[in-house]
Amino acid sequence: MKNKLVRISKLISHAGVCSRKEAEELIINGKVKVNNRIFKEFVINNDQISSIKVNNKIISKKPTRAWILNKPIGFVSSNKEQYSQKSIFRLLPSNLPRVVSVGRLDINSGGLILFTNNPTLSTYLEDPKNKIERKYIVKVFGNVPSNLESKLKKKIIVDGIVYEQIKVKILTKKTNNNLLEMKLIEGKNREIRKILNNFDLKVKQLTRVSFGPFNLNKIESGKIIEIKKLNLSNILKSLKFNNEDNFR
Repeated sequence: MKNKLVRISKLISHAGVCSRKEAEELIINGKVKVNNRIFKEFVINNDQISSIKVNNKIISKKPTRAWILNKPIGFVSSNKEQYSQKSIFRLLPSNLPRVVSVGRLDINSGGLILFTNNPTLSTYLEDPKNKIERKYIVKVFGNVPSNLESKLKKKIIVDGIVYEQIKVKILTKKTNNNLLEMKLIEGKNREIRKILNNFDLKVKQLTRVSFGPFNLNKIESGKIIEIKKLNLSNILKSLKFNNEDNFR
């Protein structure tokens, strides 16, 4: 980590003080001190940092924590609510630290949503280049084409948008009502619904059951659990996620 340029706003955000944008405003307004001196730059060499203070309170990087929520249908993944929408953040216990969600599920979808106090982990998990697989169980109405699995092994274009390959397993073979298991690494807006609609299949129910090594298991709808420290540490190692402190 030595001689690595880091953004002060990122360190402040990871310490759970505020968002990066808010941290930048604090820096501009002279509310941030590095090594007990007001610091108005945005980047610094990591090995030059002995301490960081915000509003004269010293901060330190908090250990990475993560939670799994079983999102109910009818809640939006954003922390902003419009009209009569309800945010999933309403479901979080009041004693949770400042957290960010990992990935999104639309209002009509349910299942696994991750939360973490480490925004870098959220970014890492969401980045398609890290090829972290999401798995969904999808109930569809309509006749499932026999070539659906082979068709989705290749890139597909729907309404001008290119979607990467999706792994599909047809779990049932009934007339009209069927279950599919779908695995993907992107997660574009309403991706599964748009792709299946392209094959004349209407999604009746969509549930995310895993996100990489994180599994929904038997968590009740609307409930949230924290991943144990040792389990999380092993998971982060398996993901090759660098969880080192960014400053001393």
